[in-house]
Amino acid sequence: MAGKHGFGAKFFLHDGTSLVEIADVMSVTPPSPTVETIDTTTHASAGGVREFIAGLIDTGEGSIRVNWIPGSASDVLLAAAVLSRQVKAFKINVPAGTGTRDFTGNCVVTGYEKDDVVIDDKMTAVLTIKASGLITEAAGA
Repeated sequence: MAGKHGFGAKFFLHDGTSLVEIADVMSVTPPSPTVETIDTTTHASAGGVREFIAGLIDTGEGSIRVNWIPGSASDVLLAAAVLSRQVKAFKINVPAGTGTRDFTGNCVVTGYEKDDVVIDDKMTAVLTIKASGLITEAAGA
């Protein structure tokens, strides 16, 4: 298989009661983990070369681009999520080689930026999330 298109990706955010699918998703960038490094270099480090050990994992940020429909249920939920400053459950569902894959975890919604409103194009917005804790990956439901 040479590749896989992303058509059908979905993003869900907890609204305080349940996970709610966000409408009109155009693109999803899942959070990507990185490992912090801790410098353990000493005066005795061989060749005067820095040495490191692995530190904490930062599960990263993600972004979701949507068609922005002011006042829609998704718009209201996303705007409220930013203002709530609460950790919320999320799920990203993407096409896989067979079926789909779910990425689930918790996040803080750190931004909901509306793009320029222009005469001859659709209105869009970008939601930014900061993952909090582990993200699990499993076969989609």
